[in-house]
Amino acid sequence: MGVASTFFGLETGVRGLLTHQQALEVTSQNMTNASTPGYSRQRAEIVTTEPFSEPSLNRVKVAGQMGTGVEVSEVIRIRDQIIDQQIQQETTTSGYWNARQDFLGQAEKIINEPADSNIRSEIDAYWVALQELVKTPDSQPTRSTLRQTALTLTQDIRHNYDSLKTLHDDINDKIVSTVGEINRYAEQIAHLNKQIGKVTALGDNANDLMDKRDALVEELSKDTNVSVSYDEVNKITVQINGIPLVSGEDANFIKAIEENNKGNARLEWTIPKHQPVAPTNGSLAGLLQLRDQDMPKMIHDIDTVANTLISETNRIHKQGFGLDKSTGNDFFSGSGAADIDVSKLIQDPNNGLSKIAASSSVIGLPGNNENSQKMADIQNQLLMMEGTTTMDGYWGNMVGDLAERSLAAQTKTAHQTTLITSMENNRQSVSGVNLDEETANMVKFQHGYNAAAKVISTMDAMLDVIINDLKINP
Repeated sequence: MGVASTFFGLETGVRGLLTHQQALEVTSQNMTNASTPGYSRQRAEIVTTEPFSEPSLNRVKVAGQMGTGVEVSEVIRIRDQIIDQQIQQETTTSGYWNARQDFLGQAEKIINEPADSNIRSEIDAYWVALQELVKTPDSQPTRSTLRQTALTLTQDIRHNYDSLKTLHDDINDKIVSTVGEINRYAEQIAHLNKQIGKVTALGDNANDLMDKRDALVEELSKDTNVSVSYDEVNKITVQINGIPLVSGEDANFIKAIEENNKGNARLEWTIPKHQPVAPTNGSLAGLLQLRDQDMPKMIHDIDTVANTLISETNRIHKQGFGLDKSTGNDFFSGSGAADIDVSKLIQDPNNGLSKIAASSSVIGLPGNNENSQKMADIQNQLLMMEGTTTMDGYWGNMVGDLAERSLAAQTKTAHQTTLITSMENNRQSVSGVNLDEETANMVKFQHGYNAAAKVISTMDAMLDVIINDLKINP
């Protein structure tokens, strides 16, 4: 029968010493990263080592198998992938509504700010000035007020139109920069995949690297909807609508192609070639919807109002006569919101006021107000949306619709913020570092370390007796 080594217990004590030292190092890592964003709490998995001895005819004669001590089998990070997936999904939705809230809010400011001097108030002032002309068609001050009010209105329309076009271009620029951001995330994730794969292949856990990668995936999910899958060495594949953005160590980039300076970048995948990128959620989806749907509608609406105001007013104004008996003149110039203005003839500082055609005929001048009444009546005519509403109603619907969409985006954004905060608190309770708990672990591992050291000290004393004190008489 074999005999157990005299140093058997010493080796067991050394294992205990090293194990608790490593556990203390993990605790130290947790405590020093308690405030690090994206850090996941780590845990040393402490297990017993293989017992002694294996079943055989030459086994040591002891009462059953003897334990050989303890070791750290691995250091794992505490992470719940289900919570992560939920946060990614809600972060994507939050990104969508955040983008809409931002730019719809800017559009609302363009249309409504300042509150006492916007197109709505200027249109109202224009109608009032026309009604005053009806009352006193030959009054120079009244005509001057109408001209100035019309100038202010046309300036505001042009300014609003230009501002909306600029906002449209800003959204397109944001789309291009967001695509660049997505590509950078893809490149970084692919690089981390390479590092993580190497570490995992060696049998270790790349905890800190996976934390960094998870943080990047979460940032990416703000920009677009993604699905994530894992392979056997913890590399991930990130897809957008079934097309890989990241596949292992390779990144597939999105191209933003500007065409003829139209302000609408076309998004395509690098692989497969010419495949359109069509995100369904995230800030990129929200920006594309703003650029391709919301902004064109607003620009079209303001252009439609301007075009109708120009064409209807000029149609009637041409039929009337000015104080100087001139006729056939336009009141407005231009064809839409981009170039609407009071005609140069009416703006003439010398005799422009006399060109305002308030009269329906030369008979009865200067007091005939029939033509100015017709121009004033435009306010109540059903000229918009196939004869279903007035210009005032059309503009009011546009402003109201914008306000509703902006408010909906604000409400959704606030809801998503609350929801994500709750989910992050839930994740923090699972993956976050609790300093009280880590302090308790530190004390526990310290005691374990001291106990292992005591075992070694005791074994040393026993060996000293055997080696130095035990004497055998001849």
